[in-house]
Amino acid sequence: MSEGNKRDAVAPESNAQDTKKTSKGKKTALITVAVIVGLLLLLVAAFFILRAIGKSSMTSDGSSVDFSNVDGAELTDEGYVRYNGKLYKYNDEISCILLMGVDDYEKGDGSEPRQTDVNVLAVLDPVNEKISLIAISRDAMCNMEIYDIDTGEFEGMAKAQLALAYSYGGGGEKSCELTVNAVSDLFFGIEIPAYASIYLDGLSEIVDSVGGVDVTPMTSFGRFTKGETVRLKGGLTEAYIRPREYTLQGNSERMQRQNQLLRGLVQKALSVARTDPTQIIDIYGSVSDNVETSLGLAMMVYLADAAADMSFDGNIYTVEGEAVMGKQQHAEFYVDEDALFELVLDIFYIPVKE
Repeated sequence: MSEGNKRDAVAPESNAQDTKKTSKGKKTALITVAVIVGLLLLLVAAFFILRAIGKSSMTSDGSSVDFSNVDGAELTDEGYVRYNGKLYKYNDEISCILLMGVDDYEKGDGSEPRQTDVNVLAVLDPVNEKISLIAISRDAMCNMEIYDIDTGEFEGMAKAQLALAYSYGGGGEKSCELTVNAVSDLFFGIEIPAYASIYLDGLSEIVDSVGGVDVTPMTSFGRFTKGETVRLKGGLTEAYIRPREYTLQGNSERMQRQNQLLRGLVQKALSVARTDPTQIIDIYGSVSDNVETSLGLAMMVYLADAAADMSFDGNIYTVEGEAVMGKQQHAEFYVDEDALFELVLDIFYIPVKE
């Protein structure tokens, strides 16, 4: 056989080896793609499972609400409410969270009682695709559980300023639960599935993490001048929201400043949630040392995803009432229950066509 024929004889063997290598490479690539797709599917499935669990934990059917003492409110056998000739049903898609701002810089050991200077009920409504915030005065007179500060033993029920509810629980989970119970009772028994309390250092960190919040002071005080917009960052945040005059209107004026900050924070948080909902969890992780919350991962996943489709018009509702000076020379705020009922009906209920 000639040299040329020998070369021709080995060529088919080389082609066969190349074909095997190509086939093996394609198989490896297909397996890799399949693994990646499988992992993505698992992640998507995990997301929707967490979201479903979160939604189940964050919503209720409204069965705990009691309007029996409200003049003009008629409860039907179906659980609806008739008021001023109109029928309403509870919006069971709603989620609400009580947000509390504690008057201290960071979590302590609970040895010194603390109070809440800020109490805001955040309501997420997927049906109407909106977020509503209801600011409640720290001085609002509420029914609350009283515990011995030293022993922690239950002593009974009393009516006192909302800010004090937090002081009876040692500054942790119990304090939050006592405040939630007081607010729930004030709001006719509405179920509040979750809470989050934040200390001043944590609040400053959140404000800084979103690049600061612009506010325009309504009055001149301290470092701030009426009408001159300033960006709150670092120590300016506390300097703006914490001071108050110890008068009947002092807390109301401070609440207006706190609402300005909260309004800006919510708008920035929604922007972050729309861009990348997971960033909300990252922000929480950066301030978790100064936060006490009942929100678990599933709840956070659901809320971050749901909030991305919602709007916030910048309006913060306030609970109406009258401020008077109490016997101990502390302001006491008595809620207008008729006005509160109509607010609850407007936010938590849906009109029913008959």
